[in-house]
Amino acid sequence: MKPPTIAVSAATALVAVLPLAGTSGAVPFGGHDHRGHDHRVVTTAADETFHLRLKVGPTVLPASGGTVEVKGAGYNRAQGIFLAFCAIPEGVVVGDPTTYKTLPGPCLPGRENQDGSSRRITDSGTGTPGITLPYEKGGKFRTTLEHVRPQIADGVVCDVTVRCAVVTRADFTATNDRLYDLYVPVHFAPAVANGKH
Repeated sequence: MKPPTIAVSAATALVAVLPLAGTSGAVPFGGHDHRGHDHRVVTTAADETFHLRLKVGPTVLPASGGTVEVKGAGYNRAQGIFLAFCAIPEGVVVGDPTTYKTLPGPCLPGRENQDGSSRRITDSGTGTPGITLPYEKGGKFRTTLEHVRPQIADGVVCDVTVRCAVVTRADFTATNDRLYDLYVPVHFAPAVANGKH
């Protein structure tokens, strides 16, 4: 009897991913999807401590893009944040906040064209309806990012020229504050040619 092998070919791995990435809709958090998360503990200048948590799913999308569901908790309700799909800056090691020194970007448009590919979370009461959302109790939020696609800008293509992630960062009221930066990487399944495996 031949012993079982633990090696997995790239084609087999792709087949395992494609059923999850075959729809452009978000997969419910209760389903069997690829999910990712980031977290960090931050202390503000006012000596307040916050346990930031960000969860995203699915984290593998079809080559054409799709929608991801995003949940956050523990954020500082006194500080608005942007939630967007962005290129991960050079030097950032996801999961190591000591490397979060550069503003994430470029990011997909959303704030300007209101396509749902970015959001602002704030309790300030100002913003674009449908794009700007209030925090929930405990600094929580739950929303989707729509139209997430690999080409962020000319020459900026996820999994080709850059690494990409769903990110949070302080909004325009504190653009240079890196305390609220979190990254959950997202990848795109390679396109499969018709009739080819």
